[in-house]
Amino acid sequence: MEKYYLESTKMTPEVVLDPQNKVFSISGSSRPENPMQFYKPIFDWITEYIENSSDRFTFEVKMSYFNTSTSKILLDLFELFERLAEEKDIHVIWYHESDDDEMQEAGEELLDLVELSYEIKEI
Repeated sequence: MEKYYLESTKMTPEVVLDPQNKVFSISGSSRPENPMQFYKPIFDWITEYIENSSDRFTFEVKMSYFNTSTSKILLDLFELFERLAEEKDIHVIWYHESDDDEMQEAGEELLDLVELSYEIKEI
C-alpha cells in the first residue's frame, strides 16, 4: 500500500501511515471543522491495510489537544481496532507529556472502553 501522510495544520494533526517503515501515528492538535470528512480516509486506509497485512499493527497517538468531536472519532478508531484485533495483532501506544495529566487521563478513559492491547507512556 502507498504511504498516507497529512501534514499538521492549526486545526488538524499530523497523520503518518507508512507501511514500508512500520510507522502508524497521529500527533498534534485535532479540532477539524468536519471531523468525519477529515478522518474517513484515515479509517479507510487503516481498515484496508490491517485486513491485508499479517504484520503486527502498532498505532501511536501523540496528541497535544483534541476537541470533543475528535474524542468521539478516537473512540470510533479504537473500536475499529478492537473489531479488527479479533483476527490481527493490534497495539496502541498513547503518549502524553509528563506534566499533562488531562491527556494521560483522556487516553486511559478512551482505551479502557475497548478490549485492546495498549500502553500509556510519558514523553
